[in-house]
Amino acid sequence: MFEKYEDFMVRRVLAVEADTRWCPAPDCGFAVIASECASCPKLKCERPGCDSFFCYHCKAEWHPNQTCDAARAQRSPNIRSSSVSYSQDSQYKEDIKPCPRCQVLIVKMDDGSCNHMMCAVCGAEFCWLCMKEISDLHYLSPSGCTFWGKKPWSRKKKILWQLGTLVGAPVGIALVAGITVPAMIIGTFFIV
Repeated sequence: MFEKYEDFMVRRVLAVEADTRWCPAPDCGFAVIASECASCPKLKCERPGCDSFFCYHCKAEWHPNQTCDAARAQRSPNIRSSSVSYSQDSQYKEDIKPCPRCQVLIVKMDDGSCNHMMCAVCGAEFCWLCMKEISDLHYLSPSGCTFWGKKPWSRKKKILWQLGTLVGAPVGIALVAGITVPAMIIGTFFIV
């Protein structure tokens, strides 16, 4: 029992590490800490007897002469997980997605909640719509993702946001300056 506890604790610590990559070979589960390997994405599992190769970026089997997106599209009809499996025509396929960092399947309830997600395993914060790791400013920029709802911003909303920012910033600065400058002059008069 203690060995299982230690194994799970090591896995928990490694899952938080951003450079940890898990071997995708069946029945392997060996972790490779691949720091500074973004430019050399081909990783080799060092577990004795495994020796499989996988990709640093998409964390799946090595796909020579193919981009990660092309390899993912080729694999997509065969989405399987050891604990959960669902078919592509399932009514819940939009509610289950893998974490962009550790690939753990995450379920989002269809209750109108926000699209800012946090993985309970590795702590990655990501956007449910674009599935990219994000910062706090992700939903404030016209990136195409909305904080609430199921669909990205429409082209019309993006243009209105950009125009509002373009026109609103100078108007806001002028308004603040119009209030601040007279207040400073009157304040200086009373101080003197």
